[in-house]
Amino acid sequence: MNAQIEKGFNQLEANRKALFDTLKQYPDDLLNKKPSEQAWSVAEVVDHVLTAEEYSLKYLQKKVQDVANAKPEGFKQKWRWLLIKVVFNFNIKFPAPEVVAPKAGYQTKAQMEARWNENRKQMHSILSKLNDKEINSQLWKHALAGKMNLHHMVEFLGMHFNRHRKQIDRTLAAVK
Repeated sequence: MNAQIEKGFNQLEANRKALFDTLKQYPDDLLNKKPSEQAWSVAEVVDHVLTAEEYSLKYLQKKVQDVANAKPEGFKQKWRWLLIKVVFNFNIKFPAPEVVAPKAGYQTKAQMEARWNENRKQMHSILSKLNDKEINSQLWKHALAGKMNLHHMVEFLGMHFNRHRKQIDRTLAAVK
């Protein structure tokens, strides 16, 4: 696996495991409790983050079937990536695209963790087989910003997780 991708992926895994270590102390009912009618429960936040990762994996699975035709990332994609980073770094909020809105309903920690384990296992398997040229090609598609390379995918998944980890912590404090 590309060293930079492996480092980013390992950080994603460490963050996910730390989240579930935290969630162990809470009953499933509390994780499914909304702090307000408009706000998401912890389980819904996890569902959103995981759904975004699942869509990334599905797109990646489709694109790696024909990597020979994958285009290298250009200026347009780098510009879009910069805009994504600005949005996340300045904590600009916007509604989640409907496709990644929480839909799973009541979930147990075990269900969430098993689903995420499987998604990460499949993602790791694909990423470990790609060479540097493929990693730098447009094999990932952000829901709003479009096609980008896999360095950006891994970095985005980390930024997305970290943003929602803060939301999870606020939600846990509100529903205790």
